[in-house]
Amino acid sequence: MSRARRAVRLMFVDAHSLGGGAVPRAAYEFSKRAGGHQLLFGSPPASRRVAELNTIGLPVADDVQDAVMRVAAETQGLVEGVASLFGRRVSLGERTDWHAAIEGFGRWPPSAWWQIDIRSDARIADVKWTWELGRLRHLVVLARAVALTADQAALARLRVDVHSWCEQNPPESGIHWYSNLEVALRAFALVQVVELAGELLGSELRERIGDQLVHSARHILTDLPYTASSMRNNHWLGDSLGLLVLDRVLPVDRLAGTRVRFARWLFDHQLRRQLRTDGSMIEDSISYHRFVLEMLVVRMLVDPTDQVRDALVRAAQFLSRLGVFDGPVPQYGDWDEGRVLASSGDPLDVAGSVAAALSLGGNGASQDWRTTYDECAWYARPGTPIASEPPEADGHDIGGGIARSRRGLWTSWLKAGSEPSHGHADLCSTPVLHGNRWVVGDPGTGTYNGPLVQRNGLRTTAAHSALQLGGEDQLVPHRAFRWLNSALGCVGPPLVVGDAVVSWGFHTAYRRFDPSRRVARLVVTEPRGVVCVDYVEGPPGLAWELTLPLAPDVEVDADASTLLLPGSGTLHLTLPARAVPLRGSHEPWGGWWSRTYGSIEPTTWLLLAGRVDGPVLWGVHQSAEAPARTEGGDLVVGGTTLHLTWAADHVALTARGESRTTVFARGKM
Repeated sequence: MSRARRAVRLMFVDAHSLGGGAVPRAAYEFSKRAGGHQLLFGSPPASRRVAELNTIGLPVADDVQDAVMRVAAETQGLVEGVASLFGRRVSLGERTDWHAAIEGFGRWPPSAWWQIDIRSDARIADVKWTWELGRLRHLVVLARAVALTADQAALARLRVDVHSWCEQNPPESGIHWYSNLEVALRAFALVQVVELAGELLGSELRERIGDQLVHSARHILTDLPYTASSMRNNHWLGDSLGLLVLDRVLPVDRLAGTRVRFARWLFDHQLRRQLRTDGSMIEDSISYHRFVLEMLVVRMLVDPTDQVRDALVRAAQFLSRLGVFDGPVPQYGDWDEGRVLASSGDPLDVAGSVAAALSLGGNGASQDWRTTYDECAWYARPGTPIASEPPEADGHDIGGGIARSRRGLWTSWLKAGSEPSHGHADLCSTPVLHGNRWVVGDPGTGTYNGPLVQRNGLRTTAAHSALQLGGEDQLVPHRAFRWLNSALGCVGPPLVVGDAVVSWGFHTAYRRFDPSRRVARLVVTEPRGVVCVDYVEGPPGLAWELTLPLAPDVEVDADASTLLLPGSGTLHLTLPARAVPLRGSHEPWGGWWSRTYGSIEPTTWLLLAGRVDGPVLWGVHQSAEAPARTEGGDLVVGGTTLHLTWAADHVALTARGESRTTVFARGKM
C-alpha cells in the first residue's frame, strides 16, 4: 500500500474512532497549522497584576507527627535537587530545567506550544515525564515544610524553583502550555504554594504566580474547544475544576459570576456522564478513578454542593468495595499515578484518596486516617468521616461489571465490564491474590507514548488472564488510546456452594464473529484456591488462546504444574493445555510486568492454546486436586453441579435447581 493510500486510510480510521468529535477536531488541527492559533494565543495580553490571592483555607498538618515526618523526609531530597517521578529518582540539579526530556535526551523547544510535536514518531521523548514534573506537586511539599517549620533550606529551594518556573514558562511558550489539564493541575499546585508559604515567598514571587494564574484562566477558556472535541472525559472535569479554583482565589471582576456559572455547568454536566450510579466511572481505569475522585475532593474544598458530595461518596465507596483498605487491588486499565492532591506517601496506594473523600463527605477525618494518609492530613480537618463500605467478599458486582470474592487467603476479581477511554481489552480477566501477594495479576500499562508494540502489548487481551478467540483480540487497538470496536459485559448474581463462592459474568466482544459468540466465565473461590472456567457460545472448533500473567516473584517449574512463591511455599496449577512460558521477550513481545508508568520488568506469562470443545478450565490452588472440575459441559463444585444456559437476551446459571439469571440492561446480549 502506498504512503498516500495509508495516510487516507488512517484518516478515515481516525474519523471513525473520534465519532462526532472528528469535525471539530479536524478544524482545531487545521487552525494550528493555518495560523488560527497564532491569532488566538500568539500575542497574549499583559496579565493584570494581582497583589494578593484569596485562600482556600487548607489545614496545616502540624498536629500530625507522621505527616510532618513524611514531609521532612521528602523535603531532604528535594532541597538537594532530587525528585521522584513514577518511582524513579530524577536529578533536577541546582536549578530545574523545566523543559528537559527527562526520560530521553535533549529539551522540548521553547517555541509556541502549538508548534511542538508531541505525537509523531519524530517527537523527542515521552512528554508525560516532563508534564509530571510540571504539575508542581513537589513544590507543594516544599511549601508544606516551610509552613510547618519555616525550613530555610526548603524556602530557598522553593523560591529558586518558582522563579525558574516563571522565567522558563512565559504565557503560551513551551510544552507546559500544551495541555489544558496540565495548566489546571498546575494552577491548583501554585495556589497551595502561595497559601502555605505565604509572605515568606516575597511580594515579587507572589505577584509572578498571580500573573501565571490569571493567564491560566484565560488559556483554559480559550482552548476549551479542543477539550470539547477530543477530551470528553477527565480532561473536561479538570479544565472546569481549574476554572473554579482560579475564580475562588483570583480577585473578583465583572465576569466572575458568569465564569463560575459556566465552569459549574461544565463540571456538573461531565460528572453526570463520568460517574455511574454504582460509583464506577466510564474510563475503566483504577488510576483514573482515583484521579477523578481527587478532583471531586478539590471541588468540595473550593465549591461544595450536595450533588458533588453524593458523587464523591459513591466514587469512594466503589473503591472501598474493590478492596483498597484490605490490601492490593488490580491495576485495571491505564495506570499512570495521575494525581491532583500532593502526597509524600506511596503513590501506588489508592486508599489515601478514598479516605480523604469519605472525610470530606462526612465532617472530617479520624486521627488514624490523618496519621496514616497525607491526603487526609493536608486536605481534611479532624472529624468523623463517612464509614467505608466493607470489601466485597461474596462475588457480588461492586460496580462497573466487577465482582470480588474472598475465601481464606484467596481473593479473586472478575472483570466483565468494559469502556473504551482508558480501559484495556481485559473482559472476564481474573487477577488472583494469595494473602497479600499476586499470583496471577494485571501486568499494568508500561507506557502511553513509547513504542507501540509495548503500549499494545500490555493493553490487549494477550496480556490478561482472559480468553482470546479466533486469533483476534477482544478489542482492536488504534493508535495509543483508541479502539476500533467496543464490547459490553456484566456480572451475574453469585452462587454460594458450601465453602465456595461462584462469581460469573459474560461479554460480547466476539459478537462480531459469524456466527456470533459470547464468552462467559465462572470463577470458583474457596479456601483451597481459585478455579476459572470459560464457556464459549456457538459451535465447537474455534481456536482459543489464554495468557496467565504471573507476578514477577512467582517461579514456575519445568512442566508448569507447580508455582513457587518465595517465602510462601508452593501452589499447584491445573491447566487446559500445555503451557509455554514466555519471560522478558521482545520477539514475540511478552512476559513483562509494569508496576507503574514508564517501567517494565521481566515476568513469566504462561501461554495456552487449544480449540473449543467444551469448557476451558484453569486454576491455582494449594492442594494437588483442584477445588472444582468439569463434567461434560457442566462445572462441579464439591457435590454440586452448575449448568450454564445461553438465551437470546440473557445467560442463566443453575445449581441444585436454583437459578441465577443476568440480563444486560442495554439490550440483547
